[in-house]
Amino acid sequence: MEIWAPAWMALIRTHARLWDQVETQMRNDSGLTMPRYDVLMQLNMAGGRLGLSELATRIVLSPSGLSKLLDRMESTGLIRREPDPRDARSTFARITPHGRTLVKRARESHHAWLQQAFGDPLNDRDITDLTRIFRKLEALV
Repeated sequence: MEIWAPAWMALIRTHARLWDQVETQMRNDSGLTMPRYDVLMQLNMAGGRLGLSELATRIVLSPSGLSKLLDRMESTGLIRREPDPRDARSTFARITPHGRTLVKRARESHHAWLQQAFGDPLNDRDITDLTRIFRKLEALV
């Protein structure tokens, strides 16, 4: 067996289990899906507004996937789309006050969950190593 195979298998199993847990936690605590939470967090961290191409890059979705997600989010009052006054071909997504309130509440419970999942079992060196390794892999894909 290749030396990297056990690490790969552990990554896949851990990702699947963590994703199921975090998705369940997010839905139970806030009613949001992880993709909706991701969009709201990206907009919130960017000061409330991002161009759609930048947003798609940040959340790793195709433009058509993002468009469908934003349609659903706009219909529930979480975001609104605005034309770019400087470029008629471009559009911005802006978080609404309702979206900002919801993401703030969701963030608090989500970060408490992340503390349990990562902060408690891993020490500072573990987290630094994990971050370094994942950034290295992320740069390749």
